Amino acid sequence: MKLNPRDQQIFAAVMSTYCNGEGLPVPSTKIAKLKGMAVCSATVRNAMARLEKVGLLYSPHTSAGRVPTDYGFDYWFEEFFALADIANYWQPAQTQLVELAHGLSQRYQVCCCVGLPQVRSQQVFRVEVLDFDSTDWLILLIDRAGQSHNICINKPDDASDTVRYQFATWLNTVFSQQTLIEGLYRMQAMANTAPRNCHDSLNQWTRELSQKLGSDNSIVVGENYLYKQIDCEQSLNIGVSFLNFVEDKLVFKNGVSVLNTENLPFSECNELIVISLPYFQNQEYQSRFCVICPKSAPIEKIIQEFKLIETSNS
Repeated sequence: MKLNPRDQQIFAAVMSTYCNGEGLPVPSTKIAKLKGMAVCSATVRNAMARLEKVGLLYSPHTSAGRVPTDYGFDYWFEEFFALADIANYWQPAQTQLVELAHGLSQRYQVCCCVGLPQVRSQQVFRVEVLDFDSTDWLILLIDRAGQSHNICINKPDDASDTVRYQFATWLNTVFSQQTLIEGLYRMQAMANTAPRNCHDSLNQWTRELSQKLGSDNSIVVGENYLYKQIDCEQSLNIGVSFLNFVEDKLVFKNGVSVLNTENLPFSECNELIVISLPYFQNQEYQSRFCVICPKSAPIEKIIQEFKLIETSNS
C-alpha cells in the first residue's frame, strides 16, 4: 500500500500518539496541534477518514478519535521500522540479558521473557561423584570456570567407594569437553561401557539427569504489569513453552521481529503484541529475548532500546 506523504505523516503521528502507554483513541484536534504538523483539524479528519477506509484505523465510537487496527500495526512495523536490520547477531553476556529485562520492564511497565539455555549448552570440564548421604550420590558437573550443576541420584545396590570411583571415571569419559545435552546423549549411547554394578540404575539416572539438565530455562519479569493493563480472565502461560512457540513462528529470522495478536497463543486476549530478538554466543543461536506488552505501550521507545544494543555491539 502506498500512502501520500501527508497521510503517511498523519498515520505515523496517530501511531506514536496512541502508543504512549495510555492507548486512548486519537482525535484529529490532538494531531493538528502536534509540533511540525502545520495542518488544520479538517485536513487531519479527512486524512483519518482515508486511513480508515483502507483499513489502517478505525473509530471505536461515533465522533470518537481513531485507533490503529491490527493491519495498521502490521503496516507501521513494515513501513516505518527496518526491524530485520536492528541488532543482528546480538551476543550479550547473560548478566546483560537479565539487566535489560529488568530495565525494560521497570521503565515501560512491560513483561520480558528471556530464554536461558545455558544449562544444556554448558561445557563440562570434569565430573565428580560424592557420597552425599545414605541413599544418594551427589554428581558435580563442573565447567572450566569452576561453576557446577549439582544433581542427586539414587545409589545403586552396591554403592562402595570402588564402584563410585569407577562410575565417576566413566562419567568423565562421557562428559569431558562435551555440552551437557551432548553428554546426556553419550550416556545413552555408551551405556554398555558403564560399570556393571551401575547398569540397573543407569536408565533411571539418565532419565533424571535429562529432566533436570536437558531442558531450557527462562526468566520472566514484569508479568504483573500485563494483568494490570489488559482485560484477560485467564493467566498467560509465559515461559519456556511460550519461547518455543515464538521460535517456531520466527525460525531463521534475525534482528527484531514483531508478532501481532493473530500470531500469538493468547486466545483469550487480543490486546498484546510481542517484540522478539534472538541472541547468540560464538555466533551460535542460543534463545530469544521477548517483550510482551499491550499495543498501547511505548513501542517506539522499546525498539529504540534495541537500536542502542545494536550501536553498543558495533
